[in-house]
Amino acid sequence: PLILAGGRSTRMQSPKHLLPMPDGRPLYQHQLDLLAAACPNAPAIYISLAQDSILDDFLRSLPVANNTAATATTTNTSAPLGQSSQPPTSLPASSPPRDSGAKPQVLILRDLPANPSPSRSAGPATGLLTAHCFFPSTTWFTIPCDHPFLTPSLLQHLCEQYQPPVTCFRNGDGFLEPLVAVWGPQALARM
Repeated sequence: PLILAGGRSTRMQSPKHLLPMPDGRPLYQHQLDLLAAACPNAPAIYISLAQDSILDDFLRSLPVANNTAATATTTNTSAPLGQSSQPPTSLPASSPPRDSGAKPQVLILRDLPANPSPSRSAGPATGLLTAHCFFPSTTWFTIPCDHPFLTPSLLQHLCEQYQPPVTCFRNGDGFLEPLVAVWGPQALARM
């Protein structure tokens, strides 16, 4: 699972991932709980954040899965996207499913620049492409940080309906939601 929270929040004029829910929790915390309920066997949940995202104390405490490579790529824009002399820190590919009572590990994925200008962003696609860059054979289950009305059963249904290369949620008005989706490696490689 991957929460896409790396946007600039220009319309909100405040970091949307930190907006408080009615119970006082930041929006991203609500999404973490949602994904933990929807994906009870996931050993980890990733949060995609821009390099300059504002962090609260909890986010500052989290490990950054692509810390070494993100720094190398950000400081050397001539290097191919995602390439580094050292591998990213992450969970082993063979991580066992977590116990039903245990919480998943939460890791940050820092968005890599989408182009040589770090001041420009490709929006949520940057988070998807960064995830694919570091874990190219992974199928990602994505939700944006600003969709608080999703339910675990809806997300489980979406996962059950997954057909490669990508399956998106269709809302009640018939519009596809490409950020509430399951993205296979083939779709991300093409993007």
